[in-house]
Amino acid sequence: MALPGCQDKCGNMSIPYPFGTGKGCFREPFNVTCNETGAYLASTEVRLLEISLTLGEVRVQNPHIDWQCNYTNGKNSSSGLNPLTLDSFHKVSDTKNKMTSIGCATLAMVMGRTKSKKQLEYPTANTCFSFCIDASSVDDVTECSGLGCCQAPVSGNVSAFITVSLPVPDLYNTTIQSFSPCSYSFVSEKDSFKFDRSYVNSTSFASTHTDGVPLVLDWVVGNGSCSEATKMGSQYACQAMNSECIDVSNGPGYRCNCSQGYEGNPYLQGGCQDINECVPPNQSLYPCKGNCMNTEGSYNCLCPSGFRSDDPKSIPCVRADPNKTLKIILGISASIIFLMVCIFALRAEYQKKKLAKEKERFFHQNGGQILYHQIMSKQVDTLKIFTQEDLKKATNDFDESREVGKGGSWHCLQGHS
Repeated sequence: MALPGCQDKCGNMSIPYPFGTGKGCFREPFNVTCNETGAYLASTEVRLLEISLTLGEVRVQNPHIDWQCNYTNGKNSSSGLNPLTLDSFHKVSDTKNKMTSIGCATLAMVMGRTKSKKQLEYPTANTCFSFCIDASSVDDVTECSGLGCCQAPVSGNVSAFITVSLPVPDLYNTTIQSFSPCSYSFVSEKDSFKFDRSYVNSTSFASTHTDGVPLVLDWVVGNGSCSEATKMGSQYACQAMNSECIDVSNGPGYRCNCSQGYEGNPYLQGGCQDINECVPPNQSLYPCKGNCMNTEGSYNCLCPSGFRSDDPKSIPCVRADPNKTLKIILGISASIIFLMVCIFALRAEYQKKKLAKEKERFFHQNGGQILYHQIMSKQVDTLKIFTQEDLKKATNDFDESREVGKGGSWHCLQGHS
């Protein structure tokens, strides 16, 4: 999506804003020149292969392949030093690229230039060594194993680099020189290069790759952090509603992305639109095993009536048990009844124990223990236990005037020794 009225393609390659061709169609420094041979990043004059807003990457063609040839007849030749220098908004991707070296008894180095957090500029270097004795010692594989081909990582936050490959004098002899007179080194997209053992004795690898090799660059839309950029007002690059700012890891700076559930161009007003997750080709990215319903910024996935699933986004819906609700209700009811029975049983047991303790307390409180000892010691020969009816009759229905110490007396227990 380019700015309104601006060219959005160069050949078959899309040019989304902040990139653009022509005055007023790009944000500095993302000027793109377009001609019959392709699109080129104006600041570095490297050919553009692809621009990704979501990943914050551009794939370009790195035209610089370092080479050096030392022939047995004494003739030597080399490519010379060819640095690739980028503007401050582009960095060599340290996760998508590698330095590759081809040759025998060859030491290769990629030297870069970077800056510290305090903006102190300093060099970086990564090396690898490839070795082989003769053509038969090189494995017939597509990956670099160290025999005839080696690879090394690229440092992060690098905005300029150069590669060099040199034969190691103590190891590089005439035998090696006769079948592998040339060595090559370059930085390229690591997944794009496939080794062939014929490269080891080739004297024309560079000439057959005159366009260069693919290289991935990380780019930022501003050199500040998100916390700084959000205070810049109209200069803040994330213009779309439903967009967000992202601090990059490869060097200082920030870029923009549409928020989750939205897609488009976050650098343009109205550029981030809701994703309809329920229509092709989005269905493969947003699974739903039931009925899919799009919502603003998301989607719902529900099973049709009469079906169920614990997670309809990942687990297919199955026909629901029509008696399941009744079974659940009966199960809950049975559980409640069982719980109430247990509570009543526990309460009854508690009351029983409490009553037993009360009886024991009244037994001791009313002289029961003394009577018990008298009976056991034969001090009391006979014992009569009165019923409640007998006591009511003897006390005139428990008249208070008949209580001991209040004008009358009565004995619940009578005996003699």
